[in-house]
Amino acid sequence: MNKLYIATMSIFMTTSTLISAAELPDIGSSSSQVFSLVEEQAVGDDYMRQIRALAPVINDAEINDYIQHLGFKLVEHNLAARDRQFSFFVLRDDSINAFAMPGGYIGLHTGLITKSDTESELASVIGHEIAHVTQRHLARRLERQKELYIPSLAAFAAAILIAAKSKNSDAGVGALMGAQGLAQQALINHTRSNEAEADRIGISTLHDAGFDAKGAITFFEKMQENAGYYSNAFEFLRTHPLSRSRITDARLRAQEYPPRRVSDPLKYHLIKEKVRAITAKINPVTIQRANTNYKNGEFKSNAELYGYAIFMIRAKQYEIAEKILNGLRFSDIKEPAYAIAIAQLDIERNTPKKSISIIKDMLVQTPGNLALVETLAELYLIDSDFIKARELLLENIHMTEYAPYLLKLLSEAQEGSGHKSEVYETEGNYLLAMGDLGGARIQFEQALNIHTEDPYARARINAQINRIREYIRQRSLRH
Repeated sequence: MNKLYIATMSIFMTTSTLISAAELPDIGSSSSQVFSLVEEQAVGDDYMRQIRALAPVINDAEINDYIQHLGFKLVEHNLAARDRQFSFFVLRDDSINAFAMPGGYIGLHTGLITKSDTESELASVIGHEIAHVTQRHLARRLERQKELYIPSLAAFAAAILIAAKSKNSDAGVGALMGAQGLAQQALINHTRSNEAEADRIGISTLHDAGFDAKGAITFFEKMQENAGYYSNAFEFLRTHPLSRSRITDARLRAQEYPPRRVSDPLKYHLIKEKVRAITAKINPVTIQRANTNYKNGEFKSNAELYGYAIFMIRAKQYEIAEKILNGLRFSDIKEPAYAIAIAQLDIERNTPKKSISIIKDMLVQTPGNLALVETLAELYLIDSDFIKARELLLENIHMTEYAPYLLKLLSEAQEGSGHKSEVYETEGNYLLAMGDLGGARIQFEQALNIHTEDPYARARINAQINRIREYIRQRSLRH
């Protein structure tokens, strides 16, 4: 058994384990008397697994890497956030929304990204949600409950989306009641005092992190303008009540900070256009419209050209995409996004060798880049170099905490490289992270029947099976 595999799987087990039952330091919230940080984290971990299983989570390494870095830039400037776990993810939905869950999980809708005009606007929302976590607003409401019972947030979020999109208000209300019942909405909605507190802390964090504090105000104004898109039935479902007084208070608070000109980085614009491209519908009408806009010179910036190229890859118009991406890379050879897009083109056309050396060199220059790691692994797999793919993914196994889909690539690399004894365990870890507890347990049980030279494998696998039993037990108690 390869020592690298044993070591990295031990690391994976450590990062995937629930927070220790030892009490963490009290951060001053009365909610800790009933709903501890340990319990809050356990509930959040469970809900995140459910969301991965049921909700349209975006599994794009570039987008995830950008959102994680932006989120942690804000976390670093919120003193109360430094001793908490955080994870940021993106849901495929065109509404302008974001939400925080127990355990520091913060979700952003794709519509929030594409409809933001500046990175400061986007960051203002993330900073606001971080404040909801650090101030334990959800936990405080849970304290009022007789039992530690919260609805299945994945099903609940889906019901909210149905309500938002449905022209029939009864359908939206019915979906919500079917998920968990209207009474539980109070656990998700934030009160005006919660919002005021999150605004105050969020704006301060935004400024301290180097962004324009007025980004929060322009975002509020955008929300107010878009309020007309929601039906009256959806008003009470909105998780962040917006009022004129709230906007006025936030504007006065933002004015306390000196004006700051902030130039948005290219990465923000590239990610925004990529999100737009991967969520756009692919049909003859949208393809023709995009091609017409390109021919008429409607795409003025490199970011817009990049987004058009990503759209063309999805539309399988590879020659156009290649022409644009080669031009972009010639203009900025150090930008990873262009090289990654060309590599994706090579993956689509089954010509990986062209991009392997380029992506490999870039990864040497920027180690730890999630998008480069995933892209290089995919290139190796397409090139049938399973050994290198396995080694690369095991070296970066810690990334699976935020990008569990890498485990799927790892299992393919293990199978192809002849390490079949590892596949069941990896598949089990993948299914567990994705919320399929039953499927994960089957994989782990099969792993126990496979001969392996790894002396720690059996104990590791049994620990995961016991963990699944505990997850199921805790879920039953909450429901």
